[in-house]
Amino acid sequence: MIKLLKNNLGIILIVILAVIPLGLWFFLKPLADRFTSTSITFRSLGQVTGLLGMALLSINFILAARFRFLDKLFNGLNHVYIKHHLIGALTFCLLFFHPIFLTVQFLLISLKSSFIFIFSIQDWPTNFGKLSLIIFIGLMVITFYLNFKYQNWKNTHKYLGLVLFLGGLHMLLVPSDISNNVILKYYMLSLAVLGALSYSYRTIFGVYKKREFKYKLEKVRRINDSIIEIELIPLARKIKFQPGQFIFLRFENDGILSESHPFSITSSPTSDNLFLGIKTLGDYTSMIYLLKPGAVALIEGPFGTFSYLKAESKRQIWMAGGIGITPFLSMARQMVGNYKIDLYYSVKNVSEAAFTGELAEISRRNNDFKFHEHFSDQDGYLSANLIAKNNQDISNAEIFLCGPAGFMRGLRNQFIGLGFGNSRIHSEEFSL
Repeated sequence: MIKLLKNNLGIILIVILAVIPLGLWFFLKPLADRFTSTSITFRSLGQVTGLLGMALLSINFILAARFRFLDKLFNGLNHVYIKHHLIGALTFCLLFFHPIFLTVQFLLISLKSSFIFIFSIQDWPTNFGKLSLIIFIGLMVITFYLNFKYQNWKNTHKYLGLVLFLGGLHMLLVPSDISNNVILKYYMLSLAVLGALSYSYRTIFGVYKKREFKYKLEKVRRINDSIIEIELIPLARKIKFQPGQFIFLRFENDGILSESHPFSITSSPTSDNLFLGIKTLGDYTSMIYLLKPGAVALIEGPFGTFSYLKAESKRQIWMAGGIGITPFLSMARQMVGNYKIDLYYSVKNVSEAAFTGELAEISRRNNDFKFHEHFSDQDGYLSANLIAKNNQDISNAEIFLCGPAGFMRGLRNQFIGLGFGNSRIHSEEFSL
């Protein structure tokens, strides 16, 4: 129970922060007065959706700021971004239905009243809210329906700060329970300010750059047709990390896109230089080939809790799919102590495999590390039953998964079906 609470501490905190304003709202007046008629009921629903929507919007800006404490609170930045996406979708729905519920109360009076409420230019506090929602809808359409390049998509998200600013003005200035109650008003104002500061920290002022490590490119090594490994030399202090973690990387070079991207570290923490495994997909990763030795790289991190060192059991099964081999390479290069590891690497065929020669060599040198290649074109899909059949001593093992989402989801469900608790199955599910 304690472990379950610890693993979900972040989401519990979000729920508490979002529910507090609802609790304050419920105690402002008797509930019977808020649902005395159909019209008043829809007005109350509009207030609830607006209140909860603005609270979650503010919280979501904090989640997007990439604060280091969030990495620990949510057991990995990858989980922070998953929650960020889910809360973003929920926030949009709540704020979208906020004016709809309020419109229904006018629709019960007359169609003309509802039309005037929606389409007329009213007082500035109300107009702020309308403009905020219009911008929000536009950005969501871009996010879900337009196939933008990553950099253009990222730039459009900078305008979400305008949604928070205009929505905050509407929330605080329009006559409502918030403006009429000091406690509720200052609570919502505090959340909005924290959200705005987080947005400024990440987007405007670039304070996070002070935490970046400066490296220079030593070499780019082609592993196969789609995967490269780059070697970086520290220009000042070295980054400290645990095997399995990832960093955000950007280059200070003309001709190379300057936005930061997440990449898994493949080097051992004991290595003097930093190695990163990269799959060359999209504009950014393809342009890395254009870099010359000496190019300056700025690194932020490390992030993530996907590391064999954090598991309770030293008997572990690692499973990688495709580029998901990279965090395991870092672990294998560093592996110390009395661990007993089986690493299964699943790819379609030999041409897609990466780092297999080195991993096989590590396996030959270390009897407690066994490396298994699995080619799905000839062997079928990797399964929990196959692994259980090949290993007689996995009842107390902990499972590590990294690869495509379907690969991880399928294996997780299979191991749960074999009786493994979900807390014993670790996965790296990073998504921006």
